[in-house]
Formats: sequence, C-alpha cells, structure tokens
Amino acid sequence: MHREIETSLYRDLLSPWFPACVDPSGGFHQRFAADWSRLEDESRFIVFQSRMTWIAAAVAEAGHREFAHYAQHGVRILLDEMQDRETGAFRWFTRDDAKEGDERHAYGQSFAIYGLAAAARTLESEEALEGAKRAFAWLERAHYDPVHGGYFEAATPEGETIRTKEGVDGIGTPYGQKSQNTHLHLLEAFAELYRVWPDPQLRRRLEELLRTFNERLWVEEGWLHGFVEADWTPIPGMVSHGHDVEAAHLMLDAADALGRRDDATTLDRAIRLVDYALRVGWDEEGGGFFYAGTPEGELLDRTKNWWVQAEGLLALATLAHRTGEARYREALQKQWDWIKAHQIDETYGGWHESVDLLGEPLGLDIKGHTWKAAYHDGRALLYSARLLA
Repeated sequence: MHREIETSLYRDLLSPWFPACVDPSGGFHQRFAADWSRLEDESRFIVFQSRMTWIAAAVAEAGHREFAHYAQHGVRILLDEMQDRETGAFRWFTRDDAKEGDERHAYGQSFAIYGLAAAARTLESEEALEGAKRAFAWLERAHYDPVHGGYFEAATPEGETIRTKEGVDGIGTPYGQKSQNTHLHLLEAFAELYRVWPDPQLRRRLEELLRTFNERLWVEEGWLHGFVEADWTPIPGMVSHGHDVEAAHLMLDAADALGRRDDATTLDRAIRLVDYALRVGWDEEGGGFFYAGTPEGELLDRTKNWWVQAEGLLALATLAHRTGEARYREALQKQWDWIKAHQIDETYGGWHESVDLLGEPLGLDIKGHTWKAAYHDGRALLYSARLLA
C-alpha cells in the first residue's frame, strides 16, 4: 500500500499543483477550477500561503529538493508581504480586506508558524525561523489567556485581545470563545517550531496545549468539544469527526516533539478518538469518514469531504504503526480504497472537495481555493507512505 500512496502523492496531487500554483509575481495562486484552469484570484490568504509553504518544505525534506525553491518562494510572501514588520503578527490577507476588517487571528498565526518552521528546518533558514519566533511572541502578548490558559482567537493590529465584539470572527468563532480548531493548529504549529527551536517557554505552551486536548476538551465517550467559554466551560454543538481524527495524530506528534513518545495518556486518547469516529462516523460499507454528528452519535452530515478523508487516512496509518493492531490496518486499507476510487479525480488529478455516498462530486468541484490547498491530502499521503514503508 505504501508504494501506491507515495506514487499518488506525486502523480495525483503534487503534479497538478506544482508548478501551476507558483505565481512569479509572488506567492501561490489559490483558485483552480475542476480541470485545473486558473480562476480569478484577487488576494493572497495567510492560511493557504502557509500551507503551500509547509508542503513544499516537507516534500523537499523528504528528498525532492526541487521543492526547496517553492518553499523559499512561500517564505518570501509570508515575510515580505504578510507579516507586520513592527508587531510580528501576520495579516489574514496580503492587504487588509474589508470583509475581515483588520483583526489578527491566532489561527492565521498558527499556520504561518507551521509553514515557516518547516521551511527553517528544510532550508536551514534563520530568516524563516525568526519570522516564526516573532509570531509566537505576538501570540503570547496578544492572544494568550493568563487567567484560564489557552488562546483567545482574535486581536486588534495593536495587540488588544478582542473578547466582547458582536458576531463571529474569520473562522466562525463567536468573539470571546475559544475553539478546538484554533488550539489544534496551535498544537500542530508549536510542535513543528519546537523541533527547530527548543525554547523553554515554547515547551511550556506546547505541554499546556497537549493537556488541553487530553483534559479540557476531552469527552469520555471519545470525542472533543468544538467550542468552549473562556474558562473552558463547554458549549453544546456538533461532533466534528474530521477534527477529532486529525487531533488523534497531531496529539501523538506533539508528544513525540516533547520527547514523550511513550505517553500512555495521549496514546489512549488518540485510540479512543479514532475508535469513536469508526463506530459512529464511518461508512462501514464503502469506507470513508462522514463529516459530522451529534453528541448522541447520530449523523448530521453524510458528506465525504476531502480533508476529513485525508486526516482519517493519516490517523489510521498512525495507529496501525503505533499499535500493530490488524483492525487499524484493515480500516486503513478500506479508507485508501475509498480515496483511490472516489476522492481522487482520475481525469484531471487532485482530490474532489466533497462527494456523496456514491462517490459523486458535489457542487463545482473546485480544485483549489483559499481553504483548499495541498496540505491535508499532501501531508496524509506523505506521512502515511512513510509510516507504512
């Protein structure tokens, strides 16, 4: 299976994306139609630009050194056009967009750190590392909650935490609340940064974030709260199977970064997260994970979204590798069979964004947009192949 997955990474995913996405005028083009023809692209979004920088750096580190040039291309737009030279914070867009206002978001900072940390390691770039360090310092000043721990989502450009504003922020979180989503990607980013910068304060924050997932967001049935109040009081809502299986492998990755590969609590949580998703959010007949359900275990959305399938693939590969249990290997094979048959576009390459129960693409099937880069699927293929080798 690992050779199939590795071949698919380069043939079905990276070949359509690179070099087509590389914009000579700066950054990565974000919007592509189903056939990979370019769509109008007005701005550059921090999450997309950081994700493409990360995958380029990760692939270069894996031995395909031609991708180092793409990683450096990403570093340039992040540092030159998206990071505030005075504060170190990253903007949502290359220019402040009226729709999002001029707030700075912890989610955006997390991905900038993730991309720059990977580039710093692969390219041996002090400049990229310094950019990531400055973003971490910004998070500490403007987003960290000194009373309850964790991070508030949004802040003003001047560094004032936004807690009482009406409405929701750029990722849909009501102001003043904390989201599992943002904390998950901070966990991911801090682990990546700690590997190249073993700073004591960064370690403390990474340890705190791991405890947050093992304790504060944890539900004994085997899933995670999606939103909480500032003091970690849970807010009722749906169960995101995609985020939960993603959390499973990212929690184990964070423990690894901390030198705690044998962390029994984190392994237990990861196993129970995946087991719950397999029990209530998995298509036993055809393979693939459904998008979301209720806390009572009922399905709310039977869509099979590309990023959920990717994170499910890597979570299953991780547990198959860590535990050696045949049931994870069997589910992994079924998951890969679904992806091969229905999520990957055999005609044009790339992954279909969303498909129905029969594997038919839904909507316009756009291959690239601000939230759809080569990150979820690229990482899943790259790391799953490595784990299975």
